Amino acid sequence: MSSDQIPSEYFDLIRDVLKNKGDATQERPLKRRKRRRAVTSELESGYENPQPTEAKIVVNLDSDPELEDKLGASNTISLVSDGEVQHTEASEDGAESDEAYESEEFEDVSADEMQMPSDNLSVTINVNKKDSQSKKESSKIQKNMCSNEDRKFRTHMHCLYLLCLMCHGHIINHWLNNSKMNRKLSGMIPEKVFDMLHPEKDEELPLRSTRKLLDGLKKAMEIWQKHWRIMQRYKGVNCYMRYWDELQICDKSRKTLTKNDFIKGILKGVGDRDVATQGFVALLRSCNVNARLVMSCQPPDFTNLKKSYGTEKKVSYEDMTKYPVFWCEVWDKFSKKWITIDPFCKKTIEQVRLSSKFEPRGVSPCKRNAMRYVIGFDRKEGCRDITRRYCQWFNSKTRKKRITKEAFGERWYERVLASLHKRKRTKIDDYEDAYFDQRNQDEGMPDNMQDFKGHPYYVLEKDIRQNQVLKSGCKECGYLKLHNKTNQVLKVYSKKDIIDLKSAKQWYMEGRILKTGARALKTVEKKRGRFTDPEEQEEERLYQFDDTELYVAPLATRSGEIETNTFGNIEVFVPSMIPANCCLVESPVAIKAASFIRIKFAKAVTAFKFEKGRSVKPSITGVVVALWFRDALVAAIDGITQANAEEKHIEHELEALSYWHNLITKLRIKNKLNSEYGKVNEEESSTVVSQPLIANRFDEETSMTDSGDEFPQGGFLPTDINHDGTSHNETSDNEIEEPGGFVPTNSNSSNANPDADYHDNEIVGNGGFITTRNQSPAGVTEYEEIKEPGDNLEPEDIDNQESHLDEDYKDFMDELDMSEQDMSD
Repeated sequence: MSSDQIPSEYFDLIRDVLKNKGDATQERPLKRRKRRRAVTSELESGYENPQPTEAKIVVNLDSDPELEDKLGASNTISLVSDGEVQHTEASEDGAESDEAYESEEFEDVSADEMQMPSDNLSVTINVNKKDSQSKKESSKIQKNMCSNEDRKFRTHMHCLYLLCLMCHGHIINHWLNNSKMNRKLSGMIPEKVFDMLHPEKDEELPLRSTRKLLDGLKKAMEIWQKHWRIMQRYKGVNCYMRYWDELQICDKSRKTLTKNDFIKGILKGVGDRDVATQGFVALLRSCNVNARLVMSCQPPDFTNLKKSYGTEKKVSYEDMTKYPVFWCEVWDKFSKKWITIDPFCKKTIEQVRLSSKFEPRGVSPCKRNAMRYVIGFDRKEGCRDITRRYCQWFNSKTRKKRITKEAFGERWYERVLASLHKRKRTKIDDYEDAYFDQRNQDEGMPDNMQDFKGHPYYVLEKDIRQNQVLKSGCKECGYLKLHNKTNQVLKVYSKKDIIDLKSAKQWYMEGRILKTGARALKTVEKKRGRFTDPEEQEEERLYQFDDTELYVAPLATRSGEIETNTFGNIEVFVPSMIPANCCLVESPVAIKAASFIRIKFAKAVTAFKFEKGRSVKPSITGVVVALWFRDALVAAIDGITQANAEEKHIEHELEALSYWHNLITKLRIKNKLNSEYGKVNEEESSTVVSQPLIANRFDEETSMTDSGDEFPQGGFLPTDINHDGTSHNETSDNEIEEPGGFVPTNSNSSNANPDADYHDNEIVGNGGFITTRNQSPAGVTEYEEIKEPGDNLEPEDIDNQESHLDEDYKDFMDELDMSEQDMSD
């Protein structure tokens, strides 16, 4: 039957069948019944009939994300038994497994039948080796970082080292202008070469004159290479860069280079490569060529924050000396450019355009030679920074290694250059500055994101700060594509198209106020402090410089009255905020002086102090007065300052005199005591012993005597006397020195007074002196009492004697001009 004879309804039915069949294949499959009987039976059989090999459940936790992507969710739990591993594999369709698990059609299994084996559960955690290694490396890097104090030290040491190197170059440049040396060196150049060094200007083609100058320089370089007979090696690192741990090493064998030795070495052609290059500069100057000495200063890298360097310091002598640190430049008056010459290291002559042959390249040479400060010293003792000529990526890479990347470092560096620059500005400096500006423009954009940070000419769109906006209608100057997973393309803008915005308060701190009808270019959320009022406006409007004008303070009246704010002060943050007919006088005693002479003034608030707790206090450093009161106020301040200085001087003198009075008084007392009572030998009576030890000593000595006499307790120590009558100051090992005052003497005299003996059972009294020991020839020890004046006096005589002592004491104190109160003080 042909297709024409089949009715159209049949075709409609066939389409419906085919359509239903396709929908049925795309539908979700039926839920599978989760079977757990087999696993349960195996567990039960293993539990009831244990095998020799114990079953263990192993849980593998792998933290490697790449491995999880490859394996999916499989191999998470495995049952190990008899060397066989049963994996619980995930289905290809994750949704299917989840739905099967969520199904309620589970078989009923009793809790008794599902008893798990009592084997140990071992958990294996596989940590990614890359992550652990990266953590170890990061911890090592953190430990090898220097502290903040070391960073400050390295910054200051970097500046000091750089200053010393620049002074070294300045001194060498001064030695090269020695007239006697130049007179001898000029005889080495033939007249033909001399004429080539001074060609005439070709009006038709100035390049011909430049070509003749280059030929003359080449001939002069060949002559100097023949003159230099002995090329010495560097002793150590010489002028190349040192590491921080090498600064403490001092080479005492190295001699100091003197001017005479330097000139002799140049004339004889003996020395290292640096001296040879410096001599070539002197040779060209002797021929009246405008040549200058160029030095690449190599101070330690203050941006390197490592404590130790390990194998990084290992650089061969050939790699270290691959690039020079001294070379020469000659001014070409025809092309208005400097020509670079290196007669020994590179043995080349070049005119630098974009990249230079003198810029170090490679890992090993850059360890000891990093081009950051290239200084040129001319014959008129001029000093200029010419690093821009030799560094291709000066703004993006070199600038980060220099001290000039910070504001304080740039100011310091400019001061150093100004102090070493001894000549006036010339047209050559103008040509060179124009060349440097052109090089900055030709450098172009950096090729990575890190070099854009702090770049002086370009900025990324994402790095535009909150208080900055782009000029209306400006276009991006380029793009930067990130080579990462995102492959994002960032816009790059020129910093000329960036407008800095400030709030009205910030402009007022700079002495400017908003113009009438000024519109904010941007509105940002205001930072709320701890003590900020919650009802205060949270948004802050920002304005550009063109929307502001200079603030003009109102003038003072004829009587000297000055308009102040609600606090009675006048705000002077910049000099333009001072009224035209007034002046600011800053002094700690300015307010006191103005009040003393009774003139009208206003306290000047020049800044604010930010203290703890975000509290702000105004800083009043002086007063604002009318111009006709200035001289009187300055005179009053000088008088108060001088009076305060005199008061401090008088206080200092009185304090010094009091110290001298006390010292002289003590010396007079000591002299008086020595003259009346004699000098005391302090070396003999120095040891003081406690009371129980004295008693023990007395017991030991009295036990040796027949009569058993005891020493009366006194204040001075007796000396030990040998039985043969000879005295000695050495004590035995078992004896202890007792404290005392006067040392008694021993004698073998037989004229001892028996009334002075101490008998048995006599109580020892608290006396001030110790009796002397007399030993009879028979060996009996006796004691003779030392009697002081007044021992046998009557009570009335003692009172009379004490009254005489009181009178003598008063006379003594009157002689010293001191009272009892002064002595107690």
